[in-house]
Amino acid sequence: RNSRYRQEEFSVCGMVVDVRSTGNGHRMAELEDPTGSVNVLFNKDRPDFAEAERIVPDEVIGVRGSLSNEGNLIFADQIFRPDIPFSHVSYTSERKGAAVLISDIHVGSDTFLEDAWNRFADWLCESEVSYLLVAGDLVDGIGIYPDQDKELVITNIYEQYDMLGKMLAKLPSHIRIILSPGNHDVVRGAEPQPAIPEKFRGSFPDSCIFVENPALINLQGVRFLMYHGRSFDDLISLMPGASYEKACDIIPEMLKRRHLAPCYGRRTPIAADIIDRLIIDPIPEVVHTGHVHIYGISRYRNVLGINSGTWQSQTAFQKQMNIQPTPAIAIALDLKSLQPMVYDFMNGSPAPLVL
Repeated sequence: RNSRYRQEEFSVCGMVVDVRSTGNGHRMAELEDPTGSVNVLFNKDRPDFAEAERIVPDEVIGVRGSLSNEGNLIFADQIFRPDIPFSHVSYTSERKGAAVLISDIHVGSDTFLEDAWNRFADWLCESEVSYLLVAGDLVDGIGIYPDQDKELVITNIYEQYDMLGKMLAKLPSHIRIILSPGNHDVVRGAEPQPAIPEKFRGSFPDSCIFVENPALINLQGVRFLMYHGRSFDDLISLMPGASYEKACDIIPEMLKRRHLAPCYGRRTPIAADIIDRLIIDPIPEVVHTGHVHIYGISRYRNVLGINSGTWQSQTAFQKQMNIQPTPAIAIALDLKSLQPMVYDFMNGSPAPLVL
């Protein structure tokens, strides 16, 4: 804030302490670094104002602009985020292989779609799929929300996992099944979440691999970042124009920030640790999420974002919130081309959907 810097180009990098709209519709953010804090004003008339509108608390940004005469305010000209480099090129497998991406099975719920799952299982038995990735909420859990027991057909947590294990045991043994937890599973709620404990794995076949949430998976050289997606709740509530119907559009926002859950102290519980395990590094080829029960596909700087829907019909809570899920969807990904194909198992024989 020395006077010699005023009216000159000024750059700063820091964590967003707070962000708000001004009375005139501009955007004001307070940035903090180890030396102190400063306010930054983003003018609503600037062409990149949409990026300023999507600034969220606790993300790290860089700003270039000029200081006010008083030296206590920066007028922003540019905003920078960690982001994915323009030069990023995705790796593709040199040999044939296919992965199927699903999430939110919710075994034990009275809205679990058993018939659709059986059609999916039959299809897997006839396919050439090599991998099945499940991004959390394997079962519906116990005591996740008030009066949940009224919506359960399996009220014992061990029996829920036992049922899922028996379902997966019917799939071809050559398919490697990667299972990560979500907020309904029997692990701590705070992220990162550990893998499902061994005492719940008794009925699962040897083809199952249990991983953490999030987890970076390498399939024939193609890296999948599996993350259940609890932070969707925070980011959708904070970003203008964001919605659960288009939750896949939030994945590019995570990639811009190079972080899966940039906001702290809100609906997404985050465990304190010396190392931040929610940073997106290295850059994956695919980010695979769930949680919102609505499938969607996005691409951002050669990174494919896939939200894989659910195997549960509309719940009472979703009906109350007017959320329309897209159940019984599986997304198959060719590892040589990274081209996704969407299959709908809701009614009858599956047919690929046009993207």
